[in-house]
Amino acid sequence: MDVSFLKIIFAFMAFSIVILSVLINLIESKLPVSIVQTFRYGKFSSEKKHFLVNYLEVPKHWFKHFYVFAAVWSTLGFVLVILAFVFKVPIPEFITHFLNMVALKNRRTSYNATTTTVVMFCMLIQCWKRFYETHYLSIFSNSKINISHYAIGYIHYFGCIAAILAEAPSPFTTLSVDHQSYFLINDINIRLIIGFIIFLWAFQQQYLANVNLVNLRTNKEGKVITYEHKIPTGGLFDKISCPHLFCEMLMYMAIYIMLWGSQIWPYIFFWVLSNQCESAMLNHWWYQSKFKMYPKERYAFIPYIL
Repeated sequence: MDVSFLKIIFAFMAFSIVILSVLINLIESKLPVSIVQTFRYGKFSSEKKHFLVNYLEVPKHWFKHFYVFAAVWSTLGFVLVILAFVFKVPIPEFITHFLNMVALKNRRTSYNATTTTVVMFCMLIQCWKRFYETHYLSIFSNSKINISHYAIGYIHYFGCIAAILAEAPSPFTTLSVDHQSYFLINDINIRLIIGFIIFLWAFQQQYLANVNLVNLRTNKEGKVITYEHKIPTGGLFDKISCPHLFCEMLMYMAIYIMLWGSQIWPYIFFWVLSNQCESAMLNHWWYQSKFKMYPKERYAFIPYIL
């Protein structure tokens, strides 16, 4: 039986984050220090430290590294899609072999060339936006992250781009059925339009949220004046504690809508949903414990729901 490496890896990451989240949220005090320290990072990192785990930590600002990879990797993916579906240039055979290896050998396409192109464009601009934000906008403190978080960043973006290509029509798959292998305006449907609109809205709102967080640490000239955490206000921050995480989830949901019928993307979406949700809850609880006047009407992750 053929086994999809991408399905396995994203299912494993999603399952792991759910199990660890439940354990951390319910019985953290009874867990080994090494597990807690590995899971928590940044402002809600564990106060207790394990000497061995300390050697497995890297500076949080190393987040920048995998966004360099993501920007380059998504650009390569987008170029391949444009060459194949717009200019009808044959792709190298090793790419098909590569996709067979990370997905399935007998892959079937799940969406048309137009959808593939639009979704790959979405991933392209998101990866480059995150590259810009982490290199020229975000202000990192001296906190650290476990090297597993660092590695997962590479795995995530590697898998997302490969997953989109793995179910794209010919020439990326050899078993394309009833799907055009070139870009057609007529293939743009209501589901693609709705998904793209949701994506662009979340894309913009995430950027505004990140700018808001940066403004809390800088003066009008853009100079860093503090590394202390403050209560963000304005925009979606008036509704939820972590709009940047909510928007991240929303963008992947939008892609899920556009790639409806995909066999791999549901695993990616569930991984992103579970990861962003737990991060939002930890942030929300930290704000509530840190600031006595934190707005009680503010939700953690999803406006009016969670």
